[in-house]
Amino acid sequence: MLNKASPFIMTSSSNTSQFRLALLRVSEVLTKENVQDLAFLCEDISPARRELITNARELFAALQGHDLLNERKVNVLIDWLDELRLLEASTLLKEYRTRYYHEASIERCLDHEDQTMQYFCLSCVSKICPDCRYSGHNPKTHCEVIKLSEISDQVSKHHQNLIQEIESAETSSLSAKKFWKEKKDSLGNARQHRRAKINEECLLRLENVEKLKRDLTQEVDRKEVSDQKQLLEDIHEIQILDKELERLAKLKKKKTEKSSHDLQEMIEGMKKIKSLRNQLDQQNEKLKVKPVDLLYRKIPNDGTFCSITVGMLIGSVSLRADQLLHILDERQSSGGVLLTCVDPKDSSKEYWRHLEKVDNHDDPVVMSNRSMFDDARHHIIFAVGKSVFIVNPHWNGSLYDSLESVSSLVIGEVPGGSWITSIAAHRPNKDPNDEFIISTSCDHSIREYNISGYVLRVIDTRHFVRFNAIFSVAYCHDFFAIIDRGFGDVILIREYGRIRQSGTFRLPSAMSGMLPINIIWTGFTWLVLYISEGVEKEWKVVHYKESGEFVEVCYKGTSSNEMGVPICVTQFQNTGYVTLANTNVRIFRY
Repeated sequence: MLNKASPFIMTSSSNTSQFRLALLRVSEVLTKENVQDLAFLCEDISPARRELITNARELFAALQGHDLLNERKVNVLIDWLDELRLLEASTLLKEYRTRYYHEASIERCLDHEDQTMQYFCLSCVSKICPDCRYSGHNPKTHCEVIKLSEISDQVSKHHQNLIQEIESAETSSLSAKKFWKEKKDSLGNARQHRRAKINEECLLRLENVEKLKRDLTQEVDRKEVSDQKQLLEDIHEIQILDKELERLAKLKKKKTEKSSHDLQEMIEGMKKIKSLRNQLDQQNEKLKVKPVDLLYRKIPNDGTFCSITVGMLIGSVSLRADQLLHILDERQSSGGVLLTCVDPKDSSKEYWRHLEKVDNHDDPVVMSNRSMFDDARHHIIFAVGKSVFIVNPHWNGSLYDSLESVSSLVIGEVPGGSWITSIAAHRPNKDPNDEFIISTSCDHSIREYNISGYVLRVIDTRHFVRFNAIFSVAYCHDFFAIIDRGFGDVILIREYGRIRQSGTFRLPSAMSGMLPINIIWTGFTWLVLYISEGVEKEWKVVHYKESGEFVEVCYKGTSSNEMGVPICVTQFQNTGYVTLANTNVRIFRY
């Protein structure tokens, strides 16, 4: 493509020769003093350089070196000549400028020097010559070309179009301002409503706190009465032992006749002293034990360690009917992600636990509520930021008794400043599989990988989801069930040659207003976890066919506090598990 030419861009060799002849004539009328005065006027020439300039040719060479003089630039030198009243030299340059200005101003083509610019390419926004129009700006290159004489008409046409566009933009601006005001008012009303709800919820929680305070205080008071009673019993026992010890101490002062009776009395006394000492030692050990927390309570599902979990539960995945793996975010307290393998039927039974250190403490932790089943073992996957972690538990032939290894891979396709927002494993029926899918925080796409990190396919969902971040996703073969933050339904799309929407998972009218928060593909059907809004939260697990057709509500429950809300749903064969935020597990059949 040719660039738009500027005035004086090209001159012929004859022009250059005439320019040099003009400078030669000027040099003949300038004296040495004139040359030094002109050099003094040029600030670009250094003082040392000025001292070396003794004739006009050296002056002209210096001016050309600073791009102040050439066949197109003579005005600067003319001004200096006029200022020094060197009228004869000035007149010679003015005659050159007048004589050759018109020819020098003609725009010539950079590629075809013998051709002048006669056309304008609207597509490339540049002036062109006839040869350019024939060679590079023709219908084959889809260029639109007009004559330079037609530019005025085109300017008028585009000016009218510009006016119409401006008027249309002004209309859009007014609409935007109107919508902005409506949104501002709506947000204000929403905030006001939310503040009222916060006050209502806070009052309710304050009542619960006051009730809890009363209950705990009463418990401490009851413990105080029990402790006082126990302390009285302890001191009474000590006093009895003291009296017995005082009686036996009299043996120290008694004068014995060293008879058999005295020997017998001494032996009995020693036995009693040893017994008293043992009782006193036991009493001391008993009194050494000081309570640290009068209200200590064991947290359900915290295993044999009996320590309160301070992390946030991300979700759970089943390994066997009696083994469930919890994943908790403990990066703030312990610097990593905690894995605890428990028995969902027995909250006190923990098989093993492992803390995986994670350097990324800012991006969210997400996990798949389905495991990958490959090489006859389950593999659990979770993600933090751009990294996917693959957990490999050890199988001893009857159960997963420990952790064998944790490997990780960085997903390079995740854009900078973004992170993985959802991850799901692919388990088609009972066939072995090492594939998983992810979505990210700034991309509408779903990407499928194998366990080595190789991209298998990319599914663009921009026409089906409202926001970039996909909240939760599950898939089987070519079907993808997506929970988007902007919708109250689960969207079902299919990628079979081309991507198209296959419908949504519909709810019965009795469940209107409930929002989906988690989904799983069981190998044959879908299970979706829904929850209602408000303080008293109702939740339900709904069973769907592969096509998204409603089957039944297979399990439901309610929660009156934040730690009792469900986090995710998982399954093993025909048994389903709903994990609550406090790590309690609800088991159901479907």
